[in-house]
Amino acid sequence: MSSPSAESQACPRAAPIQDLITALLATRSQEQMVAALSRVERPIISNSVTTEIKTSIKKLAEHIQSKRHREAVATILALVFVDANLALSHIRRDGILRPSKYGYKGHLIGRVAKAALQIRSLTNVTPERIQYLESIIALSKLAKNACTLYDEIVATVKSRPEAILKTLLVIVNSRFYTNYINDPLQPSTSLRRYTSEDFSDAVSLILSTYASLFPITIKCFRHIDFKVLTTEEAVYERLLLASFRLLRFQDTETLVDGLPYNASISERTITIASIDPDIERSVRLGYIQTDTQAMIRARRFSKADQPLSVEDLVEKGFEHGAFEGLIELVEQPVKRFRLRLPSAPEVFSIFSSDDMFRDEITGLLFLDVHNFGDLEDLIADVNEHVTSTDILKFQRYFAFLSLLYQKRLARIENEAERMFLTFTSTVIVIPHKDLFMQLCLIFKSEVKVQALIDLFKMTVRPEHLDLQYRPLIDIDEHYIIAPHLLTASNLVRNAIVANRLRPVAIGAVDPMVKAVVDALKQANFEVEADVKLRTGGHDFELDVIARRDGHLFFFECKNAYHPCSIHEMRNSYDHLKVGRDQLDKRRQVFLDPTNQSILLKKLNWTVEPISGVHTSIIIANRVFHGAVLNGHPVRQAHELINVLLSGKIVGEDRSLTFWSGQTFQTNDLITYLEGDSIVTTQLAALEPTTWEFTMGDRQLVFASYVLDPEKLNQAMEASYPVAGQANETGAADAD
Repeated sequence: MSSPSAESQACPRAAPIQDLITALLATRSQEQMVAALSRVERPIISNSVTTEIKTSIKKLAEHIQSKRHREAVATILALVFVDANLALSHIRRDGILRPSKYGYKGHLIGRVAKAALQIRSLTNVTPERIQYLESIIALSKLAKNACTLYDEIVATVKSRPEAILKTLLVIVNSRFYTNYINDPLQPSTSLRRYTSEDFSDAVSLILSTYASLFPITIKCFRHIDFKVLTTEEAVYERLLLASFRLLRFQDTETLVDGLPYNASISERTITIASIDPDIERSVRLGYIQTDTQAMIRARRFSKADQPLSVEDLVEKGFEHGAFEGLIELVEQPVKRFRLRLPSAPEVFSIFSSDDMFRDEITGLLFLDVHNFGDLEDLIADVNEHVTSTDILKFQRYFAFLSLLYQKRLARIENEAERMFLTFTSTVIVIPHKDLFMQLCLIFKSEVKVQALIDLFKMTVRPEHLDLQYRPLIDIDEHYIIAPHLLTASNLVRNAIVANRLRPVAIGAVDPMVKAVVDALKQANFEVEADVKLRTGGHDFELDVIARRDGHLFFFECKNAYHPCSIHEMRNSYDHLKVGRDQLDKRRQVFLDPTNQSILLKKLNWTVEPISGVHTSIIIANRVFHGAVLNGHPVRQAHELINVLLSGKIVGEDRSLTFWSGQTFQTNDLITYLEGDSIVTTQLAALEPTTWEFTMGDRQLVFASYVLDPEKLNQAMEASYPVAGQANETGAADAD
């Protein structure tokens, strides 16, 4: 057999990814790896190569986890060389380069990202992927600081394993009971900066960290750290502050991996900002509008006849001596209040009644912010056994229990004793069989009770946990419950989101799509929904198509709940990206008159020239309202409906109109979607700001925006004429 020629040695044959990695590892340095790639013929992308890319990405994670530096670098170089965009897309989607996956060790991750950038001239990598790798390098610099915070959490947990969990649950439960109002202008090293929800997230993080260090048994919830709490050591303050800031670091990872955000570094500061400023503006505008809509509903409800709240019920019960026998003070094994709730059905009739308390109606009003239909429509199935009413009754029961303890504690004049009894009494530890029996007295159905418990039961693992979604901590045949956290959480929404039950909640006919279709019909559009068609080499399932005055509109509808976390925001954005890709194809295909004709004939619409094709993603919630993806504007359904039917911006004193004439014109919709419309005016009123978090010797900065109400009002007054007096009935739909 003849030896390989010099030419074949200089230009080796194309090899699968693993062969390429092996060849790179045979070199002596990273520089030689890069040099070797410049002489290699790139393999042709095939199904088998694509499969190997995915397999090699898993191996990359294993190399990083095991700190195999050369193997990790060789693997990323091979992956990026073969198909940078495909490989980095999967790496980003799966969070392979997140320091939090590897104990917050960022050095190797930074080295891997730098290696990938080193061969950019040899690859097909796009500017977006380059920005991603640069962001990973920036976050890898911050990972050391995140690791310090994580180590502080671990050290604190290890120093007091017997008392830390129950102590933290009491702290977070008290935050929710007192309706604590945070001050976002406080520094990141102050507890006052953070919301009750932040406290819940922090305790969830500590709980999962504990589970990674120790087995969790019922003994972990028998003791409290009362001596530490009454000294000036501030152990729990430091622990929570470390957790808050570590969670912000995890948020940056999600933003960089799953949303159009970049991380950049300047000296000791890492800044997170949206690639397109209008993305972050649309997020902030969405949250502002959601809060506004909630306040409108609360104000309207406050003017109506008010039913009794659960707190009113407990107050009156104590005033009349009806509840005195339900709470007793015991001395052993530790001094505490103990509940003595009779297991008589008549006692539990309070919780089984279908009559709603004020707290429950208020909770439904928050759900109604994105609802399409009447408030009664929110009383619906969550799954085959549980309705939203069942969940509200479930919360009513725990609100009652929590308030019994809190009102009894309020009668204790000695502050130190009251604090001690708060920590020993207010977190509920209840055997499985006892909770099951009590809930059966309320719901009179073992199947329903088990289904309810399954919705909210938490099995503690080292992975991500969230107490506001799974508030029943299941340990050793007991449930440990922070009752006021459970009561204050939006459990109807959370149950649907956590258990992926949104299709059940929406029903067979999406009420948002129906509302949009009805509004278009009232505005004299030809409209069809849920149209299936094959043309232009593609199979289409078109959500909503509308035509008027020679203009054709394609709407993709995404009916998701308002995102309550960065993770949920990523899921919402994933839905928008699906809509973007769908509309890309529609725009490409239906700009062709031939394909237009096929569509119009399918719809039995008169075939006539179409002067414009317009697209939009319509959303139920308000986050990303105002963004534009590949030229497709994102618009909120209630506001779209208002554009079609009212054309008014409703204020407290008067209304403004943004229609170009006395009645709706097709150009009003085109302007709303594509021109200098109310949305662009709202976004322009948002002023740049930053939110800073101290991370040891570095700063983590989120570039964001805040609304200048005066600037917005002035812009609205200057842009739109007065339409007449406002009425509060229309305010909720006018945003």
